[in-house]
Amino acid sequence: MELKDIQASVQQIAEAISSVIEIDVTVTDKNLIRIAGTGKYKSQIGEQISQSGVFASCLRDNRPYIVENPREAAVCSDCKMKDTCLECAEMVTPITINSSAEGVIGLIAFDPDQKKKLLKNESSILTFLQNMSQMIASTLTEKEKTAEINILANQLQTVMDIMDKGVVTVDSIGDIKYTNSIADNILGISEQRFRNIQEIINHTSIKGFTLGGKLKNREFEYTHPSGAVTGAIISSKILQSKDGVESVVFIIQEIQGLIKSARNIISANIATPFDNIIYKSKVMEDTIRLAKKASQSKSTLLITGESGTGKELFARAVHYASDRKKEPFIAINCSAIPENLFESELFGYSEGAFTGASRGGHPGKFELADRGTLLLDEIAEMPLHLQPKLLRVLQDGKVTRVGGSRQIEVDVRIIASTNVNLEEKVKNREFREDLYYRLNVIPLHIPPLRERTGDIEIITRSFVEKFSQKLGKAVTGIDDRALATIKAYDWKGNIRELENAIEYAVNMSENSLISLLDLPPKLQTAGKHPSAASQPSDNIMNLEELETREIEKAMRYKENHGLTFEEMCNMLGISRATLYRKIKRT
Repeated sequence: MELKDIQASVQQIAEAISSVIEIDVTVTDKNLIRIAGTGKYKSQIGEQISQSGVFASCLRDNRPYIVENPREAAVCSDCKMKDTCLECAEMVTPITINSSAEGVIGLIAFDPDQKKKLLKNESSILTFLQNMSQMIASTLTEKEKTAEINILANQLQTVMDIMDKGVVTVDSIGDIKYTNSIADNILGISEQRFRNIQEIINHTSIKGFTLGGKLKNREFEYTHPSGAVTGAIISSKILQSKDGVESVVFIIQEIQGLIKSARNIISANIATPFDNIIYKSKVMEDTIRLAKKASQSKSTLLITGESGTGKELFARAVHYASDRKKEPFIAINCSAIPENLFESELFGYSEGAFTGASRGGHPGKFELADRGTLLLDEIAEMPLHLQPKLLRVLQDGKVTRVGGSRQIEVDVRIIASTNVNLEEKVKNREFREDLYYRLNVIPLHIPPLRERTGDIEIITRSFVEKFSQKLGKAVTGIDDRALATIKAYDWKGNIRELENAIEYAVNMSENSLISLLDLPPKLQTAGKHPSAASQPSDNIMNLEELETREIEKAMRYKENHGLTFEEMCNMLGISRATLYRKIKRT
C-alpha cells in the first residue's frame, strides 16, 4: 500500500497544518508525485515535481532539510526549476515507514513574513512537521493493517462457510456474535432471528445447559419452521478472564454428517474385486458368475458355506462390484455379540436408554451402513426375540434406536451369511421362517475346498508367495511330495485352514522349497502314512497321545523361536480356547 491510497487523509492533514501555522504545505510520494497541497499547490496535485531539488534529496537521504535561500542553497544547485522558483524558504522531512522513506512533507514560505516565521521557530516547527510525518505514516500503516484484517476476515469467513460443521460464537452472556452458513442452515438462526444461544438451546432436547458448562459430542433434537434436525454439539471456552467466560464457541454437526465421517473411516480401503478370488475350477466359475449377477441387485443375499470357505470375501466382492462400492461396507458377527447388547449394536441407542449408555446416544450398524452394505455374518446366531425387529427393518427401511421413539430411514443392502443349515433351524423353530425367506431372496453357496480340489495348487502357491513376502523368507515354492500331501488332505477348515498350514510351513522352511517336513504335524502324518487308516498297526498311537506329543513339540518350538501364543495356535490349526483345554487335559 502507498501514500496515494490514503490521499484524502493526507490532504486533510496538510490543510490542518497550513491553517495552524499559516504556511503552505505540500506532500509527495516516493515517486515525487504531489499527492496533497495547499494554496497554489492544491491545483498541482497529481503532477511530478523536480527530481533534482530539495524534495528529491530528502527522499534520497531520508533526512530533513531546511533551506533558507532556495535558489542559492547547494541542495538546489541542480534543480532545473530554480530560475522560475518563487519560494523564499523550505522545510522538508521524510515520511518514514520501517526505516524506508515513502514520501516527503514540506512547508513552503512564499514571502518574507512566512520565511521569518518559519526560520524563527525552525526547531519547534521541524519537530511539529516530523510529528505530522509520523501521523501520516501511522495512518498508512493502520490502513494496511485494516486491509490485512479484512482479507483475513474474508478468508476466515470463506473457510467457515465451506466447512461441513456449523460454528456459532457467543459473548459472556450468550449473545450470538458470529455464525457460519452451515450453523444458520441447521438452526435457522436468521430465519427465527435468534439473538442469544440460550433461545436455541431451549428449543432442543438439551436441558439445563449454561454457558459455564461443557458439551462434548452431545446429541440433540431440534425443531424449527423448516423441519426437525438431529445433531451433535460441542462447546468450548475460547477466551477467559479473571472475571469469567468472555467468549464460547459452539461446533454443530448433523448426525448424518457424523455418521458419514465414521463410515468413511470404517470402510476405508475396501477394494475387494472378484479378481482377488483365486480359482480355476468350473464350480467356482459358476459360483462367481452368480455372485456377479447378485452384485447388480438390491435384493437381500444369503451366502452359505462351511467355515473358512470365504463367505465374507464374497460379500465384500459383491459390494465392490455394486453401485454402492463408494459407500460403506459394514460387517457384524452375530455370534460374537452378547445377547443383551445385540439390539443396541445393530439398531443403536438413545441417551439414557440404559445404565452406562453414552451421553447423546450412539448410532447402530444400520445407520453406519446407510446407502452401503451390511453383512450379517453367522446370522443363525441372531437371538430369536430380535428377529421380528430385523424383519421389520428389512420391510420398512426404518430403524428405531433402543430407548428412542424417532424412526430413522436407512437405505441398506443386506447380505447374510451362515455355515449352518437354516432350513433345519426353521424346522426346529430356532429361526423364524418369515425372516429366512426374506433373507434368502438370492441364495449363494460357496463350495468347500474338497469339492474344488483343482484350485488347491494355485491357492497354495499364492499363499507361499504371500507369506514369503510377509515373513521375509526366501521361499519360492513347494516340492512335489508336500504338494501331493496337501492335495490329498481333507481340508475341513477349508481356505482358512490351508492358509494357516502354509503360513506354518513358510515359517518352518529353511530352504527355497517347502518340504513334507515343513508342513504342520497332522499333514506330515497324512503324507507319511497315506493309507494308515486302512492298515492296522501295533505301533499306532491313540489320538490323545498324538495330540499331547504335538502340543509339547509346539511348546518347545514356541520357546526356542520366540513365537506368540496366537502364532503357536495357528501352527497347530486350533483355537486358543481349544489349546488351553488340551493343555489342561495333559
